[in-house]
Amino acid sequence: MFISEHKKWVTIGSIAGIFLGLAIPKIKSLAEDLTDNTNWKTSQRKLLRGDIIKKESIVRISFACLFRIKVGNKYLLVKNERDTGKYQPVGGVYKFTENEKMELKNKFHVIDDDKIPIDEFSKDDYRLQLENRYLKKFIKRFNKKANRESIDNLSREFKEELIDKEIVNWNQINYRVCGRHITDLEFSQHFQIYEILLADIVELLPTKDQEMDLIKLKENPSDLYKFADADEINSLGVDPKNKNLQESIATHTKKIVQENEGKLYKLPEQGKCYKVNLIDSNVD
Repeated sequence: MFISEHKKWVTIGSIAGIFLGLAIPKIKSLAEDLTDNTNWKTSQRKLLRGDIIKKESIVRISFACLFRIKVGNKYLLVKNERDTGKYQPVGGVYKFTENEKMELKNKFHVIDDDKIPIDEFSKDDYRLQLENRYLKKFIKRFNKKANRESIDNLSREFKEELIDKEIVNWNQINYRVCGRHITDLEFSQHFQIYEILLADIVELLPTKDQEMDLIKLKENPSDLYKFADADEINSLGVDPKNKNLQESIATHTKKIVQENEGKLYKLPEQGKCYKVNLIDSNVD
């Protein structure tokens, strides 16, 4: 009798062990889904669970900041400098400062991204490749500890794209932090690699004089810049009615459209306004 009962409990224990062995991973997955619903992390988990990518798979990142510069119902765009022929928002990829790239190599074994040619102007860009296993910690460092250009002083790209080209002649700018656009981890048809793209969006707060300068620009077209409304941006410049079927506006321009601000992720700096000196790049 004792032996029979013992076998019974051993059998029940074995079944329970098997059940728990099967259930624990599912419970863990459910807990992850419930507690961490950030879209890009969700997409990463789905790709891993589906065995579409692995922890050691190389992924691409490109982290940037974009200016929304709006006059009336139109947005100021500048011509892409890489000869795409398309117009896009003022702004670009964040830059490393100090020894940040060496730190990233040591911690995450990052490698240069050669999907866009590396030259004198792009060598310190926050455009890299790394193993998928490091992506979460990499982004966490970007948000908290990275030695890089920060959102409280975005003078460099503004100077390069508008001041140095003499499109405007300003000594100072004010802008408001709108939020962050971040894509899922998804396959890029252009670059044939899984990638995640991040763009912090800020809105220029022009003074009265600066607003008048922008109005004058709108009235004096140039090949260096153009003004486009939301419909033009969302259609990427394609206008079938006028038989213009060629895209003239870069895809990422949609991220700055005012109507899309509610879809942006919140940042700790959300809603803050910054005043930046364009002469010596110091923040007031």
